Amino acid sequence: MDNEYRLQMKGITKQFPGVLALDDVDLEVRPGEVLAVIGENGAGKSTLMKILSGALVTEQGEVFLDGELIGPDKTPRERMELGIAIIYQELTNLDEMTVAENLFMGDIPLKGRVIKTVDYKALWARSKELLTRFNLPYDPFSLMKTLTVAEKQMVEILRAVSRNVKVLVMDEPTSSLSETEVAELYELIHELKDRGVAILYISHKLDEVFAIADRVQVMRDGKCVAVHNIGEVVTEQLVELMVGREIEDMYPKEEAEIGGVVLEAEHLACQIARDISFNVRRGEILGLFGLLGSGRTEAIEGMIGKLELEEGTVRLEGQEVSFANPIKAKDMGVAYVSADRKKEGLVLMQTVAANISVTMIDELVKGPVMDFKREAGLVEEWIGNLNIKTPSPYVATESLSGGNQQKIVIAKWLLTSPKVLILNEPTRGIDVGAKVEIYKIMEDLCKRGIAVVMISSELPESIGICDRIVVFKDGYVKGEFLRKDFTQKDILHVAVGADKQ
Repeated sequence: MDNEYRLQMKGITKQFPGVLALDDVDLEVRPGEVLAVIGENGAGKSTLMKILSGALVTEQGEVFLDGELIGPDKTPRERMELGIAIIYQELTNLDEMTVAENLFMGDIPLKGRVIKTVDYKALWARSKELLTRFNLPYDPFSLMKTLTVAEKQMVEILRAVSRNVKVLVMDEPTSSLSETEVAELYELIHELKDRGVAILYISHKLDEVFAIADRVQVMRDGKCVAVHNIGEVVTEQLVELMVGREIEDMYPKEEAEIGGVVLEAEHLACQIARDISFNVRRGEILGLFGLLGSGRTEAIEGMIGKLELEEGTVRLEGQEVSFANPIKAKDMGVAYVSADRKKEGLVLMQTVAANISVTMIDELVKGPVMDFKREAGLVEEWIGNLNIKTPSPYVATESLSGGNQQKIVIAKWLLTSPKVLILNEPTRGIDVGAKVEIYKIMEDLCKRGIAVVMISSELPESIGICDRIVVFKDGYVKGEFLRKDFTQKDILHVAVGADKQ
């Protein structure tokens, strides 16, 4: 094979029962190059990477590393030893072990001829040398649990580097990082590029693709549909390639009839949030925008009783209320969809039906008996209402795409017939097509008279879908914009700098 490329995958085909997951896919990446691999959930990206890692075996196709064929019998460990490493979105660090032990997991230096023990002196020296080489000021013997998510991710990348990585796959690497941490990750990627590492960068965030990639490969329905140099393509083209149709407007915003105030907060204080006042009206989408640490989430979670509210007044339909916890808020008509659907929104091993019906369990259980017929009817109704793509209501939720998992979380709260639906980062980690479907759901809720509050870190999303935006900075509300006054420059100026005049 052509030695111009560090990695070549040729004619990769993978069949699952009833599904052609990959159909004759090619992929090539050079030493020192970042190739972004993008596509909607289910496009085949993860399957392709699992074949590269050895976790799955392909029916057809070949993989070459530096021109040498890698046999399909090579195990994941053997491929790792050849220089192929994957950093998954869900990190594999061991929190109760040290940074050094995590860096050299599976390759920890030992001493002693008969009884082998860890050579901590050598372990410290090797760890310090590696951390210093990449300008990371971590103590090799500090516990992993003391590090931030970004720092843990850096350790996982360095673990791959310590084994002379040649090809590094990064799967949604910035999903839990702040802007500062993203910048640090980009610096490390540039270091790896300079050292000749070929990087496959999987992301739903197209701004990242343009910031870090040299080329971009678009996948759809198990096929490679396009490969472009990054300077030869624009965002709209990539979106259309991913979804297979033109999206005239990413944000299907329609004029809705906005009624009176449903939920109102006055002078709330909770953790870093101080003196927070805002309201949301019936049929309105209210955006709460701010950078990480601005106090948006703390204000909402204090209001609904998830965090302790230190002071302030909450009114629901004009009546002063106090929510002891989110369940009490739900019972009174205020539903909250957390930003972390996997930890707080879903039980992934449970079925789709169980996850949707959980908020109605008290009504579905009569004595010792569950009313399965009524549950099935409600679940089928909401699967249809939200167009949840699932082969059955009784498959494990973890088997569905991120966008469909998010719809399940929304469905379970809509089942309670809320007056107000609060969505925290509702489109985080899902593909472009699924985002548009979530926006349409929000629009439909407004037409039904429900008030929607959306917390989002994506300013284009907030501008595209909201009727009003309240801007947070450093724990305070710093500005409010009506839709007719939305500009990215003005809103961002308030979020990072001076107040809106």
